[in-house]
Amino acid sequence: MDIWYFVDERGRSPVREFIDGLSLDEQAKVFAYIDELGKQGHNLRRPLADYVKDGIYELRPKSNRLFYFFFLKESVVFVHAIKKKTNEIPEKDIALSLKRKKYIEKYRMNMLKEEYDEK
Repeated sequence: MDIWYFVDERGRSPVREFIDGLSLDEQAKVFAYIDELGKQGHNLRRPLADYVKDGIYELRPKSNRLFYFFFLKESVVFVHAIKKKTNEIPEKDIALSLKRKKYIEKYRMNMLKEEYDEK
C-alpha cells in the first residue's frame, strides 16, 4: 500500500508534524505500525488498528492515535493524529478527520504528500 499524508492549505502536514514531535522511541513505534499497515492494509486489526467511524480508522501505537482512511484501493491517507488521554476519542478529532477525508476525496491528490521520509 502507498502511504500518504494530508497537507493543509498552508503546506503543513499535521500528522508528519505530530510524528516529528514524538520521542525517538515513540517515532520508532509509529513507523513500525505504519510499516505493518502498509503490509496488511485492510486486514490490520486490534490491537494495532481499529475502525472508528464513516471510513476512518485509527492506528494505535501506545497512547498515540493516527487517523487514516483507505483511498483509491491501494493507498492509505493519514489525516490527523493525537495523544490519547481518555478512553473515548474526542468527537472534535473524529469530526476533523472526517472533514479532511471528505476534502481529499473531493479534490484528490492535491492535498497529499508522498511517503514520510524516515529519519
